Order: sequence, then structure tokens, then C-alpha cells
Amino acid sequence: MAERRENNEDERHGTTTIDDRDEPAPLGAAEPLVVGTDARTDGRRRRPRMPRPGWWLLLVPLLLVALAVTPVFMSGLKKTPRDRVGISYGGGPVEGVHYQRIVQPGSALFFNGFFDSLYLYPSDQVNYIIPQSQSDGGQQGSDSVTAPTRDRVQASYQVAVYFKLNTDLLRDFHEQLGLRYSAYTTNGWNALIRDTFRQQIENALQEETRNVEVADLVGNADVLVELQDNVQTKLSQRLEHALGKRYFCAPTFVPGGECGDPAFVIKRVDIPSNVAKAFAEIRQRESEARARESLGLSGEEYNLLRAIESGTITFWVLPDDSGVTITGPGAGGGSGDQSAPTTTTTTAPPSGSGGG
Repeated sequence: MAERRENNEDERHGTTTIDDRDEPAPLGAAEPLVVGTDARTDGRRRRPRMPRPGWWLLLVPLLLVALAVTPVFMSGLKKTPRDRVGISYGGGPVEGVHYQRIVQPGSALFFNGFFDSLYLYPSDQVNYIIPQSQSDGGQQGSDSVTAPTRDRVQASYQVAVYFKLNTDLLRDFHEQLGLRYSAYTTNGWNALIRDTFRQQIENALQEETRNVEVADLVGNADVLVELQDNVQTKLSQRLEHALGKRYFCAPTFVPGGECGDPAFVIKRVDIPSNVAKAFAEIRQRESEARARESLGLSGEEYNLLRAIESGTITFWVLPDDSGVTITGPGAGGGSGDQSAPTTTTTTAPPSGSGGG
């Protein structure tokens, strides 16, 4: 009975387990639940585990979206170089293409818009050159403009045109010509200028060259300057008539100012070699005639002078009292050929020599 009370006291003061009695658990029986302190916590109660916060579940998708949007945003940042003017057009996935604004050269970084286009065109001076050789300009291979003179001699020209794009009409230029040629690209711009200028230059040059003769063209600088000025005026008129508006101006053009004519320059004029040789001989005869007139010589005397100057004839200058006689070829010798020309020059004998 006492033993039972001891067990009851143990039950009142705490719980007992088989482990407390140092007895093994029955074979096949489940280990009884122990209520009390855990030996692994050194007598302390185990704290309940706190639930993890869910904000990180939102952070990962946000980072992925940011990485995907960043290239699109960066593509909307634009700026213009110092030698380019920009024209901006909107036109995203859901909106129609529409004009937005003109961006002046050398602008700082700005946001042009998502999926919006910025087209760049040259704002500085542009040179269009038609050279005779590849090393003399931008064309590939030999090139020139051929035009007949009034006397039907084919003259070949090397020319150059210097101009600026009329940025006051940039929107009209872009929508009428720029988009058609993709002129905001290097190849497209070159194709537009070649197709636009080449035909008008040829027509203007041929029209003006028919009014002059080849002698004046190659021998008179005033005639060549007049022809150049006339071609420049007609070139501007033809360009405006063909394109509808004055899209190309003088190299001195500034936005808001007077447009002016593109500068046209004749760099060189070539004529056929046989014609050039004939003109060289004519100029030489004219030069000789002026020289004879200035010296007061006859034609034979002038030819003798030219022969002496060129070294064809060798002569000596002898004093009058040298007593030397010079006999030319055929003056004696008993050859019997009396028809051969002779030239004899005899100087006077020295004074006081006396006769024999």
C-alpha cells in the first residue's frame, strides 16, 4: 500500500515514463508521449517557428519585369550629333505613325518615346562631285559629264556642287523624298542625291555648252566663268521644278534665312586630243605672230632667230678687222655642182696691211 502512495505522489508531482524507471519499452509497443522538459533544449521550452514573410515572392517577378523593360526604355533615349538634324515620328504597337517634332543638331540626351523613330539628316555642307578619276571624288570609277559645243565638239566636264539641305522644309522633304529613298541612311542619301542632281546637271550643262564654241571654252576664261554661273542658276531652277519645292540651298544657308542657289563649280574641261593638238598649234602661231610684230622681223628673219635660239644654227661673232672669210657649204671645192646654194661671209681686211 505504501508503494502505491509513492506512485500516487509521483503522479501528483509529475509524470513518469518508462525511461524514468530505466526500463526498456515493450517490444513492438509505441513509445509513450512525454510531457515535460526536453533534454535537447537544456530545460528550456522550444519556441514556435515564425512564418516566413512573402515579400520576396513579389520581388523576383518585379526584377524580371525590370530587366525586360530596361532595353525598351533605353531604346527610347536619343540624341543628335552636331552635324545631323533629327525629325521624330511616333508610332508604337497600338498608335498610328504621326509627326512629333524637329530635333536640332547637337541636342542632349532626351526621351523620344517607346517604339518612336528619330530620323537623322545632314545639317552641314554636302558636296556632290562628278570626277574624271576615282581618286578625285566619291563616285566609283571614271565619270564625267559630256556636252557638245556649238561647233559640235564633245567637251567633258569635271564638276562639283556644294549645298545644304533646307531644314526649314525638313518634314516635307522627309515625307516626299526621304522615306522613298531611305535617305536617313548613308546608301539611301547617296542614291537620292545622285538621282536628283545628276540629271539636272547634265541637262543644264548641255544647254549652256551649245551656246559657246570650243575655242572660247578652252581659251577664254571669261566665257567659262559665264557658263558656270548660267549653269548654277538653271540647276537651281530645274531642281525646284522637278521636286516641287526648294529643298537644296546655298552652302551659306542658315535655318530661317534665305535659301540661295547651290554652288556649282567647273573643276576641269577636257576636249578630244586631236582638237587639243590643233588648238595648241594655233596658239603657237598666234604667239609667234605677236613676237614678230613686236620685234619688227619678217617671217624668214623670225624663223632664223628661233633656229639660233633653239641651238639648230651655230654662229660666231667676229670683229670687223679679223680678216676672216667664212665660206658656206658648196662654195668651191670643185664639186662641179653649181646649183648648190652658197653662203660666203667676208670681213674687211685689217687696215694698213698693204697690197702684195
